[in-house]
Amino acid sequence: MPAVRLSDVAQDAGVSLATASRVLNGSSRVPGKAVAEKVRASADRLGYVPNAQAQALARSRSGLIGLVVHDIADPYFATIAREVQQQVFASQSQVLLTQTDREIDTEIRALRSLIAQQVDALVLVGSHRYGNESDAAIRLLLEGFERNGGKVVGLGQSLGMGRTIVPDNAAAAHELATALVVEGHRRFAVVEGIAGIPSAGDRTGGFVAALTEAGIEPELSTAADLTRAGGHALGESLHDHLTSSPASDDAPLCVFAPADVMALGALGELRRRGVDVPGQVAVAGFGGVPGASDSNPTLTTIALPLAEMARQAVEWVLDGSNGSEGESARSTEVHVRGDVLLGESTALVGRG
Repeated sequence: MPAVRLSDVAQDAGVSLATASRVLNGSSRVPGKAVAEKVRASADRLGYVPNAQAQALARSRSGLIGLVVHDIADPYFATIAREVQQQVFASQSQVLLTQTDREIDTEIRALRSLIAQQVDALVLVGSHRYGNESDAAIRLLLEGFERNGGKVVGLGQSLGMGRTIVPDNAAAAHELATALVVEGHRRFAVVEGIAGIPSAGDRTGGFVAALTEAGIEPELSTAADLTRAGGHALGESLHDHLTSSPASDDAPLCVFAPADVMALGALGELRRRGVDVPGQVAVAGFGGVPGASDSNPTLTTIALPLAEMARQAVEWVLDGSNGSEGESARSTEVHVRGDVLLGESTALVGRG
């Protein structure tokens, strides 16, 4: 069966080809309501689906938003991606989603592909640095995209262009550590050495700074990936530390994982190894993903306003202005703070 053409719709509706195109391809020059409804009825009856490229030409925009995340399996990225998708879809646009696995070649290839699809905007979620030369390659792509009328929005690390929503990672982690010390915790473990992810370093740095101010030095500093698997490795390291270095009292070792996905992975691994949480090891994360309140025990964390961050990003994408209009638009940043949520995972059992 031959494909239905726009000319078939125009003939069925008794209008010109130009009129049918204006109705179905989203042109601002739409004819009267009765004519538009007649054209749409003919298109539905014949099974005609408008060509996306023709729509883009008629509207001078594609209606496509490129969304780049590091790992869609991480609930932090999944929560933001879902909210972005819902907000964009409500505006009659569509999201093209891709993940990078924090690989420079993958990210560059993804950006080139999205730009080739003529997306109207790029939303980059996450915080990463690959190195001077590779970062320059990404920046060059984004600058060219912006010069050609595209919008660039970041959630996480400032891109130095477009608009960015930046969590105050160090300050929030400092507040979390202070709250845990006030609760009575004195033994701490932290995760360091996460290369290329500035947000993780900022969070750990802020946490350790608060401990230093309280006269406390971390008992254990270990390295792990910022993933669920990294959390499993963290749980294994904590178990081995408890086995080889038993405490002189019954105070739990409180570990700070700079991402909820890591903290939840550590919780699971500790349970599998028979470690009592929070009796032997207390666990705190960062992010405020939905699963944190459903874990057993419930996770202590910094709850970032993830849905609000996503909505702000979409508002910038759809607000009609161009990120290349003036220097101030190129470097707009909005800083957000999270709330300390003390869950059962850091409760001091049997202590007042």
